[in-house]
Amino acid sequence: MPASLRLLELPPSPNNIKVRIALGYKGLAFERETVDPGDRSRVIEASGQPLTPVLLHGDHSLFDSGAILRYLDANFRDTPALFSTDREEMRAIERWESIARGKLMEPIAMVFAQAFAAEADASQLEAACQLLHERSAPIEEQLSQGPWLVGDRMTAADITAAATVLYATRRPGSGGGQPLVEFLLQNLQIGDSREQTCQWVERVMEHDC
Repeated sequence: MPASLRLLELPPSPNNIKVRIALGYKGLAFERETVDPGDRSRVIEASGQPLTPVLLHGDHSLFDSGAILRYLDANFRDTPALFSTDREEMRAIERWESIARGKLMEPIAMVFAQAFAAEADASQLEAACQLLHERSAPIEEQLSQGPWLVGDRMTAADITAAATVLYATRRPGSGGGQPLVEFLLQNLQIGDSREQTCQWVERVMEHDC
């Protein structure tokens, strides 16, 4: 590797999980640096903005998880690809990325918001779960035709979408005692008839470092 990789991260964040999966899938060694949620000065110093993840590669600094995945594919060409050289497959991957960032993230964000509320609103939590169940139906349908969302291998489509719905597919009590994660596990459920989706999430998560 021409230069070391360092990831500035907040480990429970889906976008941070996404980048770790990509690095693991590509077999790229990297150092992890956990950011203090109450002090973003390190992140700002490294990237000029306060959000994680941030990837440091030699003299280069990148933020935004989608941009980081593209950087990894463009600059580590001898590792498993996250995207595709086929235009139609590339469009399909980007469509799933857009769905994950928009339709799937909306109910996830609703539950995240309740985690930081003075008192959680049970009706909002229920609405979020129902919305996620409805919006995850296309994933379940696609996975009934094969193990991955696009083509015959894992791509950025799988990484982005699986990291987004991860906590909705895991059982309560599996969060390692982290209060935020345990809240998500307790209150975010993808619902019944999502067996293919849950198995697919576990396949993707095998690459989380």
